[in-house]
Amino acid sequence: MNEAACVVYIGGFLALPPALLMARLLDRARMPWLLLLAVSMVLGWLLVNLAHMFYVNGLFVQRSFAGDAMRVTHGYPKYDFLFEFGWLLGPVYLLPWLFLYCGFVFVRWMLTGWRG
Repeated sequence: MNEAACVVYIGGFLALPPALLMARLLDRARMPWLLLLAVSMVLGWLLVNLAHMFYVNGLFVQRSFAGDAMRVTHGYPKYDFLFEFGWLLGPVYLLPWLFLYCGFVFVRWMLTGWRG
């Protein structure tokens, strides 16, 4: 169950930038750059932290059955880098997709002309 949830959340994180850029490509008025960046940050942070939470929870349960002790506080590690700086993963993963998007927009502009 935890592995399936991790796969779904990581898959959502990986599909987020192409979906946001496709929405921007189809209708620029409804998806301005600031909204695209904000949604990428917030949803990227949420999806990565949910996947990490399910992974750590599954690892904690597996190790507790095996008899190993994990240094955790209420089921989570004491310091979690993803919780504080996970919002950076969304924009960083957005960058390669942004280069592809800009290339596609440039080719479309060269073929059809500028459409303001």
